[in-house]
Amino acid sequence: MLPDLNEGQNVKGSNSIEIMTAPVTPQVERPGVGEMAPRFSLPSLNGAMVDLASYRGRSNVVVWFSRGFTCPFCRVYTDGVRAGYDALRAADTEVIQVAPNLLESARRYFGESILPFPFVCDPDKRLYAVYGLGDLRALEATRTAVVSFAHAFTHGDSVNQIRGAWFDVMNRNFLRRLHHHAMTAQEQGIFVIDKEGVIRHLTVVGPIDPVPGGGELADLARTHCGASPVPA
Repeated sequence: MLPDLNEGQNVKGSNSIEIMTAPVTPQVERPGVGEMAPRFSLPSLNGAMVDLASYRGRSNVVVWFSRGFTCPFCRVYTDGVRAGYDALRAADTEVIQVAPNLLESARRYFGESILPFPFVCDPDKRLYAVYGLGDLRALEATRTAVVSFAHAFTHGDSVNQIRGAWFDVMNRNFLRRLHHHAMTAQEQGIFVIDKEGVIRHLTVVGPIDPVPGGGELADLARTHCGASPVPA
């Protein structure tokens, strides 16, 4: 199911925006704080469809647009979210991790080590574009790749780095996946969405910049989604 782009209604709410990357020109204007979050429905690692609208009225949601399992930094950040997942659930908040990987490759990579929160894949990065996250292009992609591989090989993570790259590139989509890894550097984004589907906080950072752990995300949800007005 393609993302629903007809969710541009503004509602009142406190502003909470952090932008930490160099300016880029996104394909679609980034939805802002106080706006309804664009809806989407994507299959997850465990096979179930993840529908953002299904959380309405019952849970806050943190949508984290990451670089996925091929990035050594994102693997660490994923572990941080997993470690603080109980705090997130105590804050009545779910996390949806979006990754630009192939779903089949992600399932092979994670195997039986399924995450406690939904992990969905957007290999064509259409949902990234819907949420206004830009591509920093080839020069940044080269820098990111060099830093990522150096980090993996100097921090004892070389097996996961090679394994992840192999699963995501060496398949029938070889040329497309090679282009993704060699020529694109997608921004990461964290969108904190309240129970009414309204964006209450957003942070945009570079491809390998740090993102909050589970405990910090829980604090963000409590701070920004505590008493949210219902959209008209």
